Amino acid sequence: MSTVDPLRWDLSDLYSSTDDPALAADVAQARERAEALAAAHRGRVAGLDAPSLRALLADYEALLDRAYRPMSYASLRFAADAGDAAVQALLDRTREAMAHLSTLLRFLDVELKTAPTEVFERWLAAPELEPYRHYLAASRRYAPHTLSEPEENLATMKGLTGVAAWTQLFDETLAAIRVPLTVEGQELELTVDEARALRSHPDRDVRARATRAVLAAHAERAHVLNFVFNTIFQDHRIELGLRRYASPMEPTLLDDELPASIADALMDTTERNYGLAQEYYRLKARALGLGDFSTHDVLAPLPGGDKKIPFAEGRRLVLEAFRDFSPRFAEIAERHFDRRWIDALPRPGKRGGAFCAAWSPSLHPFVLTNYNDRIDDVSTVAHELGHAVHFSLAGEKQSLLNYGPTTPMAETASVFGEIVLARRLLLEERDPAVRRSLLANRIEDVIATVFRQVMYTRWELSAHARRAEGVVPADEYGAMWRAQLDRLYGDAVRPGELDRWGYIGIPHFIHSRFYCYSYAYGQLLVLALYRRYLDEGDRFVPRYLELLGGGGSGTPEELLARVGIDLREPGFWQRGFDALRDLIEEFRAVV
Repeated sequence: MSTVDPLRWDLSDLYSSTDDPALAADVAQARERAEALAAAHRGRVAGLDAPSLRALLADYEALLDRAYRPMSYASLRFAADAGDAAVQALLDRTREAMAHLSTLLRFLDVELKTAPTEVFERWLAAPELEPYRHYLAASRRYAPHTLSEPEENLATMKGLTGVAAWTQLFDETLAAIRVPLTVEGQELELTVDEARALRSHPDRDVRARATRAVLAAHAERAHVLNFVFNTIFQDHRIELGLRRYASPMEPTLLDDELPASIADALMDTTERNYGLAQEYYRLKARALGLGDFSTHDVLAPLPGGDKKIPFAEGRRLVLEAFRDFSPRFAEIAERHFDRRWIDALPRPGKRGGAFCAAWSPSLHPFVLTNYNDRIDDVSTVAHELGHAVHFSLAGEKQSLLNYGPTTPMAETASVFGEIVLARRLLLEERDPAVRRSLLANRIEDVIATVFRQVMYTRWELSAHARRAEGVVPADEYGAMWRAQLDRLYGDAVRPGELDRWGYIGIPHFIHSRFYCYSYAYGQLLVLALYRRYLDEGDRFVPRYLELLGGGGSGTPEELLARVGIDLREPGFWQRGFDALRDLIEEFRAVV
């Protein structure tokens, strides 16, 4: 928790340390307010008129706003230093406190979902409840899957030693991995993210050894990690039965407010276009002069394109790209840099990958990345700051219960941020080799966020189905992973002997089940939005900012209708792949 390092985030807007008295005071105050709210309203919610329910919901939001702060601080500290014993203890305490708070407040959730139909319809029609209409309607969809209040509370408390505990073990195990690797004569002990960054090294031998070393490091921990997979997947299967869901993905689609038909159309269309990814990789193999293009070459830089971009330069590029699109975008992003709301560099004990965390409108987002001076890392910064812009704009217009966009909509601004950055880089760069590399990076971004994420989702669906039959050995999960890789790559990419271990280090499968399809949704949706921006110019910007400001105040279809997007239009998803084909043809010309 350095107070001087500009590349480590400053969490003092939350608390000063793990033993800050204000943290314990907020936990205690939240509990007292929850107890008072329950004493006043438990068993009486269905009898409330519209003004009284509005007052109750406003009190509920204020309570949650205070309660989220200790949990957000503990989670952020753990992400930045999972090996710190004091941080681990704090995370355990705050999780337990939040679980207990949830049991105190469970009555409201259950009673809203199970109120008599005539009562609920009166609430929806009441002008006083207009700000909460979408929240109420979205909650009501869970009524068939809601247990009794005592059962819901029992599930929450048992979760502390269930999914939450297994998830923490998964994170701690990955954070502790050190990858031994010799690079340019130096024997190094790298974090997983530092080693993964070498998969884009210009030296093919380094790429191959780094890829094998990362996969081998995960394979060595397969006994623990695969046990976590089996346990969490089994927990989900049990919950599906208890709550009467028809399929493993149904709870996610309910959360995302999307009909299964839209998700199915997205994934089916993506799989029909796998040939585009294969076509691109054959072109890349030709550009690299490789007759045996392999999985460790997928991220290889093209000749002359391995440009290093220090973080300060990456900051400039992102801010200028955002400013080209909208000064408001740049203003919000710059604030995150200046006020140290970004934790930028990899280090031992820090969680891998990247994320943007936001809990309530009263608290700004925080961003974590693992920056390794690559063009891809600049794109990641733009992606996560796109999330930050989205949450910030929503926080200006929405109260807490309408604040967070659904998961697929959450990718709308992040992917848009990547696209405007790519446009800026291409406009600024004069070196033909670097420009060719930038074009390749843009194509590979689409492949990574559409094709690979749909592949991940297909594996996840098959893995959950197989787990329903019994415990699954790691090798079998690995064989299923290889089968999906082979479908995506065809004969364009030669697989490696350790590729089967690729599934075991992906945190989305543990933290946010079936999240991955939403990346594909976001990328293809943004291609449509960006094409509209190119057609309409500056007239598009205010409507787009309004869309982001909508947060979670409507369904995805309702929000997108404001900018003229119809997800049910036949051929909608295919248009994104048509745009990708244009990029591949442009790449073919320069190769």
